[in-house]
Parts: sequence; C-alpha cells; structure tokens
Amino acid sequence: MSRDIVITREFAASRSRVFDAHTKPELLKRWFGPHGWRLVVCEVDLRPGGAWRMVMHGPAGERMNLHGTYLEIDPPNRLVMTETNADCHARAAHESIITIELTGATLLTHTATFPTPEIRDAVAEAGMARGVGEGFDRLAETLEQTMDFKIEMIPVPVTDVDRAKDFYENKLGFPLDVDQSAGENFRFVQLTPPGSGCSIGFGVNVSQMTPGQLKGVQIVVEDIAKAREELVGRGVDASPVYHFGESGQTEGPGEGWNSFVSFDDPDGNHWVLQQRG
Repeated sequence: MSRDIVITREFAASRSRVFDAHTKPELLKRWFGPHGWRLVVCEVDLRPGGAWRMVMHGPAGERMNLHGTYLEIDPPNRLVMTETNADCHARAAHESIITIELTGATLLTHTATFPTPEIRDAVAEAGMARGVGEGFDRLAETLEQTMDFKIEMIPVPVTDVDRAKDFYENKLGFPLDVDQSAGENFRFVQLTPPGSGCSIGFGVNVSQMTPGQLKGVQIVVEDIAKAREELVGRGVDASPVYHFGESGQTEGPGEGWNSFVSFDDPDGNHWVLQQRG
C-alpha cells in the first residue's frame, strides 16, 4: 500500500519564482496555508541540515505549528524536507517527508511520504490534500502579482533629533543605520527595529507632520510580555498588556492576535506592540 499523498498543480510562472515562493519567508507569508489562515512565524535556514519552522493562525483562533529539517536543496528543481505537525492528531507523533519537484514550465509535484499506510490514510481523511490545494490557490494568486510593494521607511516627526535618536537607539534598542547631515537645513537619521524589513526615519526637514502626530503604528512581537519587560527595563514608560473585548480596551492578554502594549516617544508619537507569534 502507498505511503504517499501526491498533489500536482501547474503554475503560470517560472520554476525559479515558484521555488522562491517555497523558500523565502516574505513570499511564504503571502500564500502558505488554507483559505483564512495566516502564516505569522516563518523561519528558514535554507541549507541541507538547516531547520525551518512555521506557525499558522486560523480564522477561528486555531493554531498550527510545523517544523522540520531540509534534506535536499536543488533550486529551482527540487526541495526535500522533513515535516512534523504537532497540532494534527493524525500525525502529531510522526515525521513525514515532503518532496517538491518542479518540471517543465511549471508543473509542481508535492509528495508527502508518511511512515505507514495507516498514517497516510488518517492524514488524508483529516483533509491534508484540501488544505495544500487551497494554499496552492493562494500561491497562484500571489504569482500573478508581478510587482512587490515594500514599505521601506516610516517618517517620524520629532522636535529634538538627538533626543529622539537616544530614545529609539538606546531605549528601544533599534540599531542605527544612518545619521547624515547636509548643512544646517537637512539631517536624516534612520534606524531599523530588529527583525524588521521597514525602518523609521527622522531629522531636519524629513517629515511634514507636527511632532506627536504619528499615532498607532504597530510593531509585531512574538512574546508581548517579554517585549514589555524589555522595554520597561530600558526605561520606556510602556502600558500594561491589554486587549479589546465587548466593553472596549481591557487590561490583560487576549486570545490569538488580541494582545497589545503601547508607549509614546518623547514627542508624544504613539506606538503599539502587537503579539503575533
């Protein structure tokens, strides 16, 4: 009896683009998972023996943790990895092998190999093929988008550039990228939060907003309590953890995405941390 579940799909994109969509976190977060699910954690160490980890959140508050190790990497033709899904009762205690083969222009063959035919049947009954297929629907839509739009920098209006630089660099711990002046009428300071693909920038003649007008930009963290503890330890006046319920904002953590901490910079610009992990 077969131990495999095989799913095939043709995509109107090059093998290189489809391979990248399976191996680059910024692309995986756009499509991976069934309809209504979000990939909130995506860690990729793309090398033989390297580990990968994904955490998905479902539309009704479900959570799914996937992790494994890369076995073979042959871009853009073949990717082989182990996979463990602790949140699927049918295979929680078992490791499967996922083989992704790309041929022609472009046929994807996704093969999941399980330890026994019985485990294979249980996983099939749990709806794995449907979930993977819905993910491939989302991948097809993603591949139709030929242009990437990446937010590079958020301008922050400040009164005192050096005071703001000290707050963001030394209290928040944002690494400094640039501090450049051009005479008396222009200065630009750029810092990037750890792990972020988007920077913040401020200085002289950088923003047309009035200091304090920036409100509610969200920074995502994996552990809201730990993030708050770190900020308070650095001297930041951060709020207690809160969430939103039927009666509005309520102190204490919420379920899933619904846990927040907020703080102001020295100019009154208001920032919000959100737990997404």
